[in-house]
Amino acid sequence: MRNVVIIGSGCAGNTAAIYAARANLKPIVVSGHEAGGQLSMTTLVENFPGFPEGINGPELVENMKRQAENFGAEYVHGAVLDTDFRRGRSASTSKASGRKRGL
Repeated sequence: MRNVVIIGSGCAGNTAAIYAARANLKPIVVSGHEAGGQLSMTTLVENFPGFPEGINGPELVENMKRQAENFGAEYVHGAVLDTDFRRGRSASTSKASGRKRGL
């Protein structure tokens, strides 16, 4: 069982992973069908803070992922099939291998 399961690995998911990992919550990020989200398919991102000349979307996503991993976030490729946010809090995923895994 994990303290934090993050669904999706776009900007929001990676940002959540960075903050959760910095707080020592040992998050796991389920990347989804398109790792990196929409940014992974974007050539030039011109409106992200800190990059006055812009940055390629896949490069930005990879930088964010590496930063989260440096703080202890774990990434798995797969899709979330089911969630239960009642008291027990659980999620089931389907990994690339086709196996079902509880988080």
